[in-house]
Amino acid sequence: LAAGTRQGSGQLQNAYFDGTPMVVTAAMRDTGLFGDHVTLASTGGFSQMGVVEDITKRRWEVWDARGIPTVTRRAFKEATTFPTGPVYVAYTGQALDAANVEGLIQAADAPHMGLAPEPGVIRSIFDALVNADKPLLVCGQEIAAAGAQAEIMTLAERLSLPVATGVFDFGSFPAHHPNYVGGVEAVSEEVYDVVCCVGYRQNARGIPADLRFERAGTIIGIGHDPAQLGNTFPLDIAVWGNIRHTLQALNALWTEGQGRHRHLERRGAAIRAAGAQRLRAQQDEALGHASEQPIHPDYLAHIAGRALPEGTLVVSENFRSSDHLMPFGFDKGQWRLIRTFGGSLGHGIGAAIGAQLGAPDRPVVCSIGDGAVMYSASGFWTMARYGLPILTIVWNNVNYQTVRVNFAAWGGEMAKQNKFPETYLGDPEIDFVMLAKSQGIDGMHVREPGALEAALTRGAQAIAAGEPYLLDVRIASVGAAADSTWYQRFKLRG
Repeated sequence: LAAGTRQGSGQLQNAYFDGTPMVVTAAMRDTGLFGDHVTLASTGGFSQMGVVEDITKRRWEVWDARGIPTVTRRAFKEATTFPTGPVYVAYTGQALDAANVEGLIQAADAPHMGLAPEPGVIRSIFDALVNADKPLLVCGQEIAAAGAQAEIMTLAERLSLPVATGVFDFGSFPAHHPNYVGGVEAVSEEVYDVVCCVGYRQNARGIPADLRFERAGTIIGIGHDPAQLGNTFPLDIAVWGNIRHTLQALNALWTEGQGRHRHLERRGAAIRAAGAQRLRAQQDEALGHASEQPIHPDYLAHIAGRALPEGTLVVSENFRSSDHLMPFGFDKGQWRLIRTFGGSLGHGIGAAIGAQLGAPDRPVVCSIGDGAVMYSASGFWTMARYGLPILTIVWNNVNYQTVRVNFAAWGGEMAKQNKFPETYLGDPEIDFVMLAKSQGIDGMHVREPGALEAALTRGAQAIAAGEPYLLDVRIASVGAAADSTWYQRFKLRG
């Protein structure tokens, strides 16, 4: 009903931000014919549709039961049509309670988006990338939505393009690939003669720094949503269409002669050398924390990448931990990453359950921060009830670390005093193993770095045997004000 719609609006915000093709249904009570102050409903004079107006692609309410098949089919068609997004349908009590009404909900196939832009546009993009002295390829979440992972890898490797990803877009291009250079925020102030953004939906913050690539020469945008193309920074070439089709057209212009182009050879050699150096430094950095206690998050990511099985699918609800350092890739046997980009906490456990149901033959890991667990811990019961083999790794630093780091970056009195309200989660500390056990899931605490690999192996064995399992791993706080454990102490007295 309306109350449940509001309760789920945080995750609907994520779905809208990501363009998730999803249909959300709800019941709707009458708020005018009889009472206008109705339990779990909107207040009289207001609409249940209004609750989701700005976080859904489309929305309908159904009053006549005979319209249910048409609207339901239309909702699925709309949700899966590019640009994809969540669609909301409310069925009124009158429609749901109607008797002796039959109907067939037909399959809803999304219309095919146009194949590719005109050849001249494709040629212009291709030539710009080939002839650039300092190009940058920016990869975003729509690459996965289009199933264009192979095409983006081919383009990056053939044209020797350095690759950046958007905020939290680590699954858009493998971070362990030699061409990867980091997050777009870290590199966007450099001077590039050509920047090509593919499927990049900017995670803006509503500040002047959102104006990216102000020192770039030519900026190209390729994406599914025309509203996302040129909405923050201007584009010299904008291509609205199916990303996979556009990338296929670009790759079709490749010839073996291009591969012998000295300019590309030199560029590729430099990128590979820098990438290899970056990966060595990354590994050395992780191993340098091997004896630290609490366990350093980089070391946890390194050991997880070594101990967990091939083809692991990680559902992440970590904003400032290190799971992006795990060995994600696009090949069949490599790891895959699923996460949301909207920033609203609470999706991780539910998304891991959905991922396991959608990919039952792959090992599934829920990688989640300790604060995020508290938004959706009841999902452990669901895992236990249905025997879903999911390994939950709780990165437990006893902190809402993202909030604390943001407070510290803001400065002011909080930063001066090193006191950050409601970010420290100790005293009392939450025992996540006991929390899981109370709902039917076994698990263990991990406090020593030397015990980490054995614990991860035990978790992998549990899910291989078809059982959910949880590891509560105590990790170090990192980033600004990592030493702060202050919280406001008070007790109410009679």
